[in-house]
Amino acid sequence: MWYVLHTKAGDEERCADKCRNAFSVQTYHNIFVPRYICMRRYQGKWNEERKVLFPGYFFVDTECPKDIEAMITSTLSDLVSPVCVGRDFVPIYPEEQKFLDELFDADYTVPMSRGDIVSGRFEIYEGPLMDKPEHICRVDRHKRLAEFTLPIHGEIRKIRLGLEIVNKS
Repeated sequence: MWYVLHTKAGDEERCADKCRNAFSVQTYHNIFVPRYICMRRYQGKWNEERKVLFPGYFFVDTECPKDIEAMITSTLSDLVSPVCVGRDFVPIYPEEQKFLDELFDADYTVPMSRGDIVSGRFEIYEGPLMDKPEHICRVDRHKRLAEFTLPIHGEIRKIRLGLEIVNKS
């Protein structure tokens, strides 16, 4: 199950590495920083960039949350804190994990999607957003980004994902 850990924005990868070194290998399956690919224009051309999907957060896949929470409290509390609902360190819901897993590639990165706008509707023909156009709130065609709704811990969050609109008719 996936649990969420909080840290300072910009320190996600460094703190994930510290957790990998501090936690016993038997207590977790994976520790990862979710990312997304977007396009950015500089030096006259479009370039792919990988950005942190949830700034200030990273995930741990574990079946031993009490051990993880105890390790954080005893040695990493100055860098990392568990994301709790109420006072409990709880995983994201299984359907939320499945939803995210459908977006991710093998490296926990959301690749770029491509599509068209036809008669005011999004028709995505490539990428992880293909089956989820109803979650797209807004598209910035110039920056090639989509504002996307996503359930996490029972609440709807808005995130940015890479989406190139090739044609609009």
